[in-house]
Amino acid sequence: MARKPQCALFFIMYFFTFLNVNAKAIQTNAVNMSNAPEWLKRVRAEKVIDRIQMHLEWRIRRVQAYWYNTQIDFEKIHSLGPTPVALTKRKDQSMHFGPRVTTKNFDSIFGHELVHVIFRQKHKKAIPKWLEEGLANYWAKQGRVNYKWLATQPYPKDVRKLTHPYKKSNALIKYHYMASQALIEMIASKCDLTNLLRLSVERKMENYIHTYCEIKDINKSFRAWVAKKSK
Repeated sequence: MARKPQCALFFIMYFFTFLNVNAKAIQTNAVNMSNAPEWLKRVRAEKVIDRIQMHLEWRIRRVQAYWYNTQIDFEKIHSLGPTPVALTKRKDQSMHFGPRVTTKNFDSIFGHELVHVIFRQKHKKAIPKWLEEGLANYWAKQGRVNYKWLATQPYPKDVRKLTHPYKKSNALIKYHYMASQALIEMIASKCDLTNLLRLSVERKMENYIHTYCEIKDINKSFRAWVAKKSK
């Protein structure tokens, strides 16, 4: 009779160990990851970190990253609905990865979120919201712009009024990301992005788009760029 509690305790410990067999913690100089998937190795995470830090010329002050096994658990930590795959919170720069982040898409998604972290730490509020997602996609090499599709969509009255995409419909979310990345590719054709970011440390990037990149009318230039690239 005395052995039953011990057997029950052993079973409980074994059960919870089994549940967590595919999760682990990863620590680097830039990120602490909790509940990371088994397929993710530290060397892979560090490779992405090193690439983004090199491009943006910044050593990340260590942030926390969390993984969620279910979509329900992931959505509990934000109020943006089912659309986000991962996100970075502005307040503490913590990164959060939902269950749709896999070994196939991890590098680009992780890189995208790291760009957001560096913008918070290095550039503060200098990066305009209408360009931030495009810059994150550009440096993380996350997808390509479908210019033919973009050319079929109504142009916004002012691209600088594009707000955070998750506050809109799915169609507008897609448009925001693609338009923002197209804007970055257009700006990169006019001036060096690395130098533009250097100039924009704690200073408004929009001012340098006008002076350094010599883009006097961002909306007119955007329309012409999309029309050219869609052909």
